[in-house]
Amino acid sequence: MAKMNSKILRANKALEESGVLIKLNAYSPEVVSTIFVSLDTRESDIDIVCTYQEQEAFIETFESAYSGYEAYSMRPRKDHALGQFHCNQFLIEVYASKTPLESQAAFRHYQVMKRLVKIGGNEFIDRIRQLKESGLKTEPAICRVMGIPGDPYAAVLELENWSEKELNKLLNLAQASR
Repeated sequence: MAKMNSKILRANKALEESGVLIKLNAYSPEVVSTIFVSLDTRESDIDIVCTYQEQEAFIETFESAYSGYEAYSMRPRKDHALGQFHCNQFLIEVYASKTPLESQAAFRHYQVMKRLVKIGGNEFIDRIRQLKESGLKTEPAICRVMGIPGDPYAAVLELENWSEKELNKLLNLAQASR
């Protein structure tokens, strides 16, 4: 379980102050931020994924709720929309698409991260953070720590089908080979 730190408390406060999970409730918002699994760096933002039926309705809801906030932006694309704003010293970034949450890569990566943090504990957390501080993104850092070759984003998705026992074995092998 991720250790509760002051950054998590401040991030929770930003979520509460912005009301983002309530205001976007119709779009099934889910927090997928590395902050909440202790794999964050100083620059980490609060990531949220949503799903919509109609992009225009999502954009209208988001604009009406957050266009007055600092660092507000909305970038609609053909297959998704990316909105962001600043609240309580955090950039809150919201990715929304027609894809159901359970199928979105960010949601799936987050589920894997939660499992890896639970299995790998503080040693895993510290190694990922070190690599991220040196410039790597989360998924490439996970693959480096675990000795997994290839595309890190696809590799992390592959891990979602692994059992706790298999993940534990891979983590132990990776730690032993250091």
